[in-house]
Amino acid sequence: MNHTIQPEKQKLNVELFGQKYTFRAEADERQKLLDIAGHVDYMMHKIGDNQPKLDYRDVAVLAAMNIAEEYYQLQQDYQALIDMIDEEK
Repeated sequence: MNHTIQPEKQKLNVELFGQKYTFRAEADERQKLLDIAGHVDYMMHKIGDNQPKLDYRDVAVLAAMNIAEEYYQLQQDYQALIDMIDEEK
């Protein structure tokens, strides 16, 4: 039998919009997870700090929509670059 050794995942605590969450991440993925959590927290504060009557769930949904919009735009930009490169070949 071929046994693959799985990298050990360690606990990583992050705070998102005042709520604490614990994730598990491999050592080489910790900084990426911290960066992602930082972006999510930033987006939640960008929305929630300006609209204090929104509850946590609504802030999370709106932040998710904004992050999805960023992702969608990056996909569009990436595809436009790929198309430009293909045209030059």
